[in-house]
Amino acid sequence: MRKNFLYIFTAFTFLLNISNKPIFAGPFGDEMAKCLVTSTSNRDRTKLLKWMFRVYGEHPEVSYMVDLSDREKKVIDKDIADVFTRLLSEDCVDETKKALEYEGENVMFTAFQTLGQVAAQGFNVNPSVERSINKFTELIEYEKLDYLDK
Repeated sequence: MRKNFLYIFTAFTFLLNISNKPIFAGPFGDEMAKCLVTSTSNRDRTKLLKWMFRVYGEHPEVSYMVDLSDREKKVIDKDIADVFTRLLSEDCVDETKKALEYEGENVMFTAFQTLGQVAAQGFNVNPSVERSINKFTELIEYEKLDYLDK
């Protein structure tokens, strides 16, 4: 049972480290990642993003920006726990077993990182989010960046 908790902890820890770095996985990890992505609905992915927002909101540098009650945090945590449990106990059991057997525990990192990236991509195409992402460009002092044109 301790090993199972290690898998869960590892997956969620690495889920938080989503980046644009290339992900290298073997064929079994790729199949697991595909299963995770295809087994999640837009609603599941929204739950994942809410959870990531909730967790990052705990950082002291930004915690003042996130005002969630303890009850709201528990609801978010429960929602993502249910998604995670369903994915690993129902939807992607065979893919996960094979990936762990042939590629080791790091496969949890790569598979869930892929899921996190897909979830974030879906969020970024929202028109309100796109506008917000680009808002800072109105404040850039482009004359100081002339050297980039050369």
